[in-house]
Amino acid sequence: MSKLSLISITLGVMLLGAAGYMAYSQQQSLSSGVQIEATVESKDITYSSDNGGRYTPHVTYSYTYNGTQYTSENIRPGTGTKTSNTRAAAENRIDQYNVGETTTAYVVRGSPSKSYLKKKSNPLPLMTNPLPAIIGVLGLAFVGLPVYKSAAS
Repeated sequence: MSKLSLISITLGVMLLGAAGYMAYSQQQSLSSGVQIEATVESKDITYSSDNGGRYTPHVTYSYTYNGTQYTSENIRPGTGTKTSNTRAAAENRIDQYNVGETTTAYVVRGSPSKSYLKKKSNPLPLMTNPLPAIIGVLGLAFVGLPVYKSAAS
């Protein structure tokens, strides 16, 4: 097997591990979320011209858990924030949050500094955040291609 194939397989295994960790972390956050009240501090939309232009919604909220004050920006559990192609779609994700008002949030049991606003009950956790799936597919490609080439020759 060539040096390039070994590098590709190593990178693929690392990507598969990262995807597995992200999916596991997201599922753990969903299953251990404790409902609390939070106060919306601010909200806005940012625009990035990367990848053809994407809009990212942001909501900053504060909450008290076991007597300690925390601030967070996580809308969804796990890693990453879902972006949108249009500003209207990003605004639609955060339009129910009004600055100064109280809303429901969820604190990850055992990690009170980790919280999120939207609790998804999707039976496929990768569908709430496609990033682990994308990284996993890349990992499979990096592992599979050299193995396929080796088996074909």
